[in-house]
Amino acid sequence: MAADTTLRFLSALWQLNRRMKADMAPILAEQRLDLRLYFTLLTVRKGALYPKQLSEQLDFPPALLSRYLEQLSKLGYLERQLDPADSRRIRLSLTQSGEAALDAAVQGVRTSAAQTLAHTEQSDLLALLTVMETLAAGPASPPPVSKPRRTRTPKEPV
Repeated sequence: MAADTTLRFLSALWQLNRRMKADMAPILAEQRLDLRLYFTLLTVRKGALYPKQLSEQLDFPPALLSRYLEQLSKLGYLERQLDPADSRRIRLSLTQSGEAALDAAVQGVRTSAAQTLAHTEQSDLLALLTVMETLAAGPASPPPVSKPRRTRTPKEPV
């Protein structure tokens, strides 16, 4: 891929991400959520019932996730309880208020996204989704190449 095409792709992806976040922010704010809290609730609903699972699936550091879980608990959207099968683990669940807030947020996000995508041909959108899913599922990036460390050699006695 040519360098110009790569930069154009990255720029377009960045701009679309910013636009979608800006469009969704007021919708989520109606439910006292932001994008991170929204995806946290959504991921719990989809079956990540333990903080470790949630941290791994969302790629949130555990300390940051802990703050989000505390916020959601204070809002009354999330409950943390001892796991009946293993009292060393905390199990997460949405409350009725959390379910209702998430339902409203999902509906608002769907409506907003549909409006954004309305001017796109269905075939173009399906092709874009295929490419995005292929890229997202592709092999992980190789680890950065580290430079060999220079070792000092002890000076010879004179």
